[in-house]
Amino acid sequence: MPKVSAQYKAEKRNQILESALKCFGEKGYQATIIDDIVKDSNISKGAIYNYFASKEEIYLQLLKQRTDRFFEDMDQENASLTSANDKLANLFKRFKKQELKEDDQQTMRVYIEFWLYGSRQDDLKSILAERYNRFIDYIVNIISEGQEAGEISEKLDPQNISRIFWAIRDGNVLHYSFLGEEEQYRNAWDTIEEMFLSYVKK
Repeated sequence: MPKVSAQYKAEKRNQILESALKCFGEKGYQATIIDDIVKDSNISKGAIYNYFASKEEIYLQLLKQRTDRFFEDMDQENASLTSANDKLANLFKRFKKQELKEDDQQTMRVYIEFWLYGSRQDDLKSILAERYNRFIDYIVNIISEGQEAGEISEKLDPQNISRIFWAIRDGNVLHYSFLGEEEQYRNAWDTIEEMFLSYVKK
């Protein structure tokens, strides 16, 4: 048999992931079956199982891919920033300028659906909790850095502040994924930024 290159494998994996995300968005995570991904990707079921052991693994790879990309982008953008306040402002900038199409709304729904689905299964719950803590630590590090530099009030608990930030972010995502009101979604981010930065500022 001809040798398959690493590039070919990567392209096939990405093709499967893109088709899966499309199917998850259109039908929902739980309603989607592997045959849906087969039909959309034009890749046989056997070939899909050569790359992924299950539908859950496909989604977890999608989640990991997007999570890694988020942190890579933020690290790159923050490399030239020395102020904790500037890093927080940059985070708000990312969410406020987020492209919002129907596909994005569907992706948000899948994220919320899988979050609830995973919360009922211990193995998935631990994976999702690990991802959640990675986001928590990201804000904690910025807040702690700002406190050391005298930019942010030392009275604040970085863990608590971080949890509040992500709770508000997830709430705004939940509302948009259901209502699809882009203007309200963006206006909410303006208000959240003003409130949050005013609260943490020393």
